[in-house]
Amino acid sequence: MDDMTLLTTTVSCTKRLLERINTNLKWVRMRINPSKSRSISVTKGKVVEQKFTVEGEEIPSIRVRPVKSLGRWYNADLSDREQVEQLRKDVVEGLEKIDRSGLPGKLKLWCMQFGLFPRVMWPMSVYEVPLSKVEKLKRVVNSYVKKWLGVPRCLSSVALYGKGILQLPINSLVEEFKCAKVRTELLLTGSKDRIVSGLAPNLSKGRKWKPKVAVQEAEAALRHGEIVGNVQIGRGGLGRTSGKPMWRKADQKEERRLVVEQIRRQEEASRQVKAVSLAKQGQWLNWKGVERKQVTWKDLWSLESNRLKFLLGATYDVLPSPNNLRIWTDGDPSCTLCSGVATLRHILSGCKVSLAQGRYTWRHNQVLKCLAVGIESRRQQVHAEGSHKKGIQFVREGEKSKRAAKSRSTTQEANDWQMLVDVGGKLVVPQEKVTTNLRPDIVYWSTSQQVVYFIELTVPWESSLEEAYERKKLKYEELRLEAEQKRWKARVFPVEVGCRGFVGRSVISLLGELGVGGKNLRKTVREKSEEAARNSNWIWMRRVVSAWGKQ
Repeated sequence: MDDMTLLTTTVSCTKRLLERINTNLKWVRMRINPSKSRSISVTKGKVVEQKFTVEGEEIPSIRVRPVKSLGRWYNADLSDREQVEQLRKDVVEGLEKIDRSGLPGKLKLWCMQFGLFPRVMWPMSVYEVPLSKVEKLKRVVNSYVKKWLGVPRCLSSVALYGKGILQLPINSLVEEFKCAKVRTELLLTGSKDRIVSGLAPNLSKGRKWKPKVAVQEAEAALRHGEIVGNVQIGRGGLGRTSGKPMWRKADQKEERRLVVEQIRRQEEASRQVKAVSLAKQGQWLNWKGVERKQVTWKDLWSLESNRLKFLLGATYDVLPSPNNLRIWTDGDPSCTLCSGVATLRHILSGCKVSLAQGRYTWRHNQVLKCLAVGIESRRQQVHAEGSHKKGIQFVREGEKSKRAAKSRSTTQEANDWQMLVDVGGKLVVPQEKVTTNLRPDIVYWSTSQQVVYFIELTVPWESSLEEAYERKKLKYEELRLEAEQKRWKARVFPVEVGCRGFVGRSVISLLGELGVGGKNLRKTVREKSEEAARNSNWIWMRRVVSAWGKQ
């Protein structure tokens, strides 16, 4: 490190100190380069003209020649106003260059995320940037993101950056700005040097948000959360939640990480509050029993542009349905097929003509095939493993016996599992189990274990998942009782996949019961979700076409 900063209270002290340092440097065959040095003299809060020399060569003043050090410009204004304005221009110019690049929208998002944002985070950290300026920049960024994704301008920023029901791999500029400021605040105040920690500068101007106050609130929330402990979330039951790191046991590095994570949680909470106030785009808050969906960059590369546009528009109900067009402009809100009010829910799951033509049945069968493929692969795996005979376990002297790992699935206890799927024909339940006219979608049974599963798939509107579950559960309750009277262990599994591609938790429970886990579980769930969304997209594109099927 060959840089040095001299801070003195008087001009004479500065000159004497320069002479002594120059003399000492000569002893080690080094010298001060005045052309690369800068000087500034402040008297009563104002910059005054004062000359400093080294061996007769004048050191330029920052009033004449501003200097840039560690990514920060220093000039005679002693203010960051010009730098903040230049930062805004750089961000806008970078977005315009990315927009004119001619790349697809997904690649433009990638360039913004990993090319532009890292270049502006450091200036935002070192300059005193007000939060209001960053929010204005965020609105500019949002306009370009919506343009590149092909979604309407009315789509809220909650859909773009929220970690709710649908999570996109895009970071919020305001959230990253706050995290960067908080990291800098913790780095300065947590320094082992008392002078550095005691003279930590103000990192942000304005009264809207201050990093110091945000750090104090985050630390208080972490201490309170440690006192409360783990809480139950949803219907998972006690002990199903993961443990949280202890604040009092964290070192300095861990404390910084926990505080930054708490800042992100606070930002997500503010987005949740905003989503509650949205009538249409916040309806996903009322969905119960639905697994969240996360879109990664890998998914973005594989998704077609129209499917991504449909996924975002359908999730937050901003697609140009006749009812939405009537709200946005003037038009006829009636359905072209059945003269009903053509909302998005009506088009995807409520049109009587579409139901009679078999559009919804076709989508149901496609998702059912995907589910049956996942179960069949598990059945073949169980048959390949065969029946495992328990042998004698020998324990050597000084060792302890090892307990065999218990499997959550009962399907491993037999290798004679059979399956019937109601696709394209009328499924008939084997009479040795029960005599009935009901037609479950999948019948999965083992004769040796006297176990039978009745699986019924539904592809409803996401807000009606629990209603569909209860309805199907009651429908097959008598069938289960009749099977139990014949000494069969019968279980009814109603499973739901939303028409917009969101999988119900009942699917996870079913696959876990059958022994599908890990990578195979994630693959099966993802395939079912993509299949439902793909078929619903096709129904949406054919919403004004009266003909369906083979013509």
